[in-house]
Amino acid sequence: MAFQNMIQEMLGAVPGMNLGLAKTFLNEALTLIQDENVWSFQQQSGGWISPGLLGGYADTFLSPGTISIQTFSSQMTGDAVATAAWYGASNPSITTYQIRVPYYDLYNIIAIGGNGQIAYATIFNGGISQTPGTYTYPVLDNGGPGTGGSILITVAANGTVEAIPTLISAGSGYTSPYINFSEGGTPATFVVQQIAVLTLDRLWTSPIQVNSGYMAYQAYFAAPAGFRRMYAIRDLVNNQPVDWWSYTQVSLSEIDPQRTDFSQPEYAAYLGPDTRTGSATYGQGLWELWQGPITQLAYVCQWQVNWPLLSLPTDTLPMPLTEEMVKFRAKEVACAWKEANKGDDMERGSGANWQFLAKYYHEQYEYCLKKIRVADRNIVDLYFQKMNRTAGSVDGFVSVNGQMGVGF
Repeated sequence: MAFQNMIQEMLGAVPGMNLGLAKTFLNEALTLIQDENVWSFQQQSGGWISPGLLGGYADTFLSPGTISIQTFSSQMTGDAVATAAWYGASNPSITTYQIRVPYYDLYNIIAIGGNGQIAYATIFNGGISQTPGTYTYPVLDNGGPGTGGSILITVAANGTVEAIPTLISAGSGYTSPYINFSEGGTPATFVVQQIAVLTLDRLWTSPIQVNSGYMAYQAYFAAPAGFRRMYAIRDLVNNQPVDWWSYTQVSLSEIDPQRTDFSQPEYAAYLGPDTRTGSATYGQGLWELWQGPITQLAYVCQWQVNWPLLSLPTDTLPMPLTEEMVKFRAKEVACAWKEANKGDDMERGSGANWQFLAKYYHEQYEYCLKKIRVADRNIVDLYFQKMNRTAGSVDGFVSVNGQMGVGF
């Protein structure tokens, strides 16, 4: 039965019910059922991929280019080299990384933009049959006030642009920079990028940085929506488990307050909910991998996760839950709501006895639950059960056909 059919039955179950309340009570019932027990459908697997240090691991432990930022500012500016690296981090996006100056705190990157100055231009299409030569072209601004930027472009003898354009002047005030290049044939086209500015999740409380080296890597990883508990984290590259139970953020900070241990991560500590504005995992729990993951690594996680709330009319319940048991639980919730909203001046005994009805629906729910839990318990137990085999002294025996058996 789809969500829309369950809603229709709820609308006629309790007087005063409306569409919004029916959806709310059904989802509240689904949440209560999941919170009261451990179900087989809640046992799920997922994964994390550590992208490593931006720019690749090197002896310097630094990412490409340099950064500048004032104390108590949330705006970090990169040079042209850093800008290219930040925009090049497309999978994952730079906004999933954390950034720091060595020996200082990690900051979340929540947005990337430009400062109005031109950083560089890249070739989008080299063009065909253009007039060979070297040309200086102004950088225009599509609907913006940008001015003063210029680029040196070289058309090779074969009529195409093969060499990366050279920046002559950065200009200022650009919002949508572009180059209108036209030198015969099919003109080349370019992508013009501004000097990048990162927006951090909080004010910079470390010392002022001017053209300083930095590190950008992902240390925080999100658990899925509806996360309840962690069962296991496995490092597939190094073939080892990750210890997620030994350290908290407090105890981890006592061991490595500067987070300068960059060995292969062996531990994970819960960080808290994702509060990064605009984050795709906003509100979900974040875990910090330690030691710092500056190499590319793949992890598989086992965890308990609640089924998502029903929203689309065609949404259905996970097996083995039935519509019947969820509706009984939702009707119990609805009756409790009706009882709580009785008027203070209502005469005693008038109207339905909502407490009695709530008790009745709860008993029906318990009856349904008992039958379903018996079947699902076996599946849940299989997820955790470990067979202990005792290697003792066992005498064999000879069967009637003369073959040796292992005994019992």
